[in-house]
Amino acid sequence: MRVNRIQAEENRQAVIDAASRLFRERGFDGVGLAELMAAAGLTHGAFYKQFKSKDDLIAQACDRALETGIDGWRRR
Repeated sequence: MRVNRIQAEENRQAVIDAASRLFRERGFDGVGLAELMAAAGLTHGAFYKQFKSKDDLIAQACDRALETGIDGWRRR
């Protein structure tokens, strides 16, 4: 099923959010792509349409975690 650009970006953000959470809980090697994609509500195959590699996702998930942490400190 094809998705429009808006839905594709929402899916991408869902994967980054799920990865950020799961990587913090279990580490980079503790989470497989199939599990990660399931946590985001997407199929395993959708991963490669959104990211170059798991390392690419790791970098983006770390950025998201840092942004979230900084935002939390600013609110306090």
